[in-house]
Amino acid sequence: RKDDAMWVVCWLGSAAVIGEALQLRVLTYKPRSGHIVAPPCHRRSAIPLTRRKQPAMTELVPIDEKWSTTASGLKFLDDHIGDGETPEAGDVVKVAYTGWLEKNGLEFDSTKGRSPFAFVLGQQRVIPGWDEGISSMRVGGKRQLCIPAELGYGQEGSGSIPSGAMLRFECELVSIESGFSGFIATFPGGITNFALTSILALSFVPYLLPEEVKPTFW
Repeated sequence: RKDDAMWVVCWLGSAAVIGEALQLRVLTYKPRSGHIVAPPCHRRSAIPLTRRKQPAMTELVPIDEKWSTTASGLKFLDDHIGDGETPEAGDVVKVAYTGWLEKNGLEFDSTKGRSPFAFVLGQQRVIPGWDEGISSMRVGGKRQLCIPAELGYGQEGSGSIPSGAMLRFECELVSIESGFSGFIATFPGGITNFALTSILALSFVPYLLPEEVKPTFW
């Protein structure tokens, strides 16, 4: 039957979009301990080893008396203090960043070449060092973070981040999003997946309508 076939197509399409959204959510977050985005090796697992780009090694700026240290042990240095607003807990923020292992300067992740990372501040969506380190920045500001293991990935590690690793990040607070833009910023797959999910959801509406008001073309 025509309507049964349409229902199957819509159902499969919805399953595909929702599956992709859930996959993105799994790769982006590690809910148990609030880790940030998975290292690049997780996202490139299908690329043959011989074709993978080797991780970059960087000589990190030494930590000196210019750095500030918080009560938790987080160290930070402002390269540029922005002139925008300071976010509050619950705000959706967008951050451009690069992360290295403090021990050897191995780059394990970066937003270079892709969109800034969006997350809800103060909701344990990221490692504690990020929640604390980003919270006192201003939009437009650039800050270096030195995050001890207890404020990062702890003794578990994650992908290319070994157990007990101290991390270094260079972060830029790009924007604070609110309302619909904030919702879209944190929606798995962004505006594209939201639009597809909405269209597919609406395609089910005719099945819920009484026969006398159902569109004739259905």
